[in-house]
Amino acid sequence: MALVTLSAGCDAVVGGQAVPAPVKSSSAAGARGPASPELREVVANALRVGGAGTGPPPSQAARQSTGVAEQTAAVRAIDCTPGRADPLAGHDDRTLPLVTCGQTDDTAYLLEPEFLPGSEVADATSGYDTQRGQWIVYLEFKSEGTKIWADFTSKNVNQQVAIVVNSQVIWAPTIRVAVLDGNTQITGKFTEQRAQELASQLSGR
Repeated sequence: MALVTLSAGCDAVVGGQAVPAPVKSSSAAGARGPASPELREVVANALRVGGAGTGPPPSQAARQSTGVAEQTAAVRAIDCTPGRADPLAGHDDRTLPLVTCGQTDDTAYLLEPEFLPGSEVADATSGYDTQRGQWIVYLEFKSEGTKIWADFTSKNVNQQVAIVVNSQVIWAPTIRVAVLDGNTQITGKFTEQRAQELASQLSGR
């Protein structure tokens, strides 16, 4: 199993499990609900940080356009003020690109179509890694999901992947290594509560 050293403060996806084994605090495996997550690639050169956008709010069609000009305009215009309501929430077309916001921050994202559905998540748990002194989310995929994830992570090391629930980005970690066996760690200066929440969201609960 891979053991990867991360820079302080990084939100990251790494492979394998740390040694010694972490103290698991919650398991969120189970049936998928209506808030099933979707994994999408982040378009790296199309991020905007700064809350309220410029101009009128983009339409649903503009936020899911395949045209570069429309996508760029939507990223500039979308209101990502924390706490705002998203009129698209839960109604995005997963086969199309998506312009959206971080659920708890003011970042605007342009995302590629879904490449891995939440139905391919086999298990998601949170635990405290005593070796690194931090809370971590552990993610496992089913057979087909493992193959898709291995291919994606192999091609996108040092790129961000967005975990999307209800049309908003709940976390956008950076891939540090290719994950070939489906056993994935997500780090990011989590509190115990946030790690448990993310594990639950990854399971569609």
